[in-house]
Amino acid sequence: MNNRVKRFFGDRSRLIALALLGFLAVLPVAGARAQAIVGSVNGDPITTLDLAEREKLLRAIGQPSSPSAALDSMIETRVKAGEVNKYGIHVSGSELGPTLNYYAEKGHMTLPVMSQRIQAGHIDQKHVENFFSIQQAFDLYARARNRAIEVSKADLDAELASDKKLANEKSYTLRQVVLILSNTASPAAIGEAAKKMEGLRARFTDCDSGMKIATASGEFVVREPITRTSSQLGEQLTELLDKTPPGHLTQPSRDSTGLVAIAVCSRKAADSDAAKDLAQQKIMQRIIKAQAQKLYEEMRGHAVIVKKGQ
Repeated sequence: MNNRVKRFFGDRSRLIALALLGFLAVLPVAGARAQAIVGSVNGDPITTLDLAEREKLLRAIGQPSSPSAALDSMIETRVKAGEVNKYGIHVSGSELGPTLNYYAEKGHMTLPVMSQRIQAGHIDQKHVENFFSIQQAFDLYARARNRAIEVSKADLDAELASDKKLANEKSYTLRQVVLILSNTASPAAIGEAAKKMEGLRARFTDCDSGMKIATASGEFVVREPITRTSSQLGEQLTELLDKTPPGHLTQPSRDSTGLVAIAVCSRKAADSDAAKDLAQQKIMQRIIKAQAQKLYEEMRGHAVIVKKGQ
């Protein structure tokens, strides 16, 4: 895969882990159920189970979710999968940040809200990850076919002028502090862990000394520092970080690894270069999505698509 393409998507895919806290890891895996074939794309079958899972997923991400919409979505996935598989383009669950962010914005919701809706929908984990990974892999493929894309200064200036949030960007240096807990931890164990985390938060008044306290205890895992802007982190996480004084820990959240708190090591106004970079990323993503859609329509026109009863 082209290194420039990897770099373009790489930062955003890593940062989304903070906002989602690994929701893909805790989705249910569907058991065997009776299913029938309702169609195929180039001989690859689409089953009633595929449609049922896709209807639930589309509903969760705020998209049309009728049976016909689900079938069209499955056809799109099959067409795109056939193409990216030819070239060995694969996107892992940990790299899905750009596409998760895109669908959250498209559905007019935050990333945490979208992840909660997906979890509440009891959708098969493999189906969810397959949907998002193929979408992103196809976008990467479309970008690789159009390497000469450039964003003009006029377009960049227009984006900065139209998006007031970019003018008020903040930059955060953050570290995650994790108290490991199993998914099957008892309420008593969770309560005890919460007490330990609160004890650490009370003693955590600056990042240097706080990290030494956390590390010395032997009970906490301290992640490496990262620097992100408010647009990259999203509104909900930014709001939480803004409520936390610099040098202190946020309230902990429960995820698949345990209790997670975020240390706000610094918070300051982002420089103009960061705002320009974010504006360029937004423009590029819109261009790539448009090109990917055009490419998909061309490929669908050449695909052998069979719909049962049609």
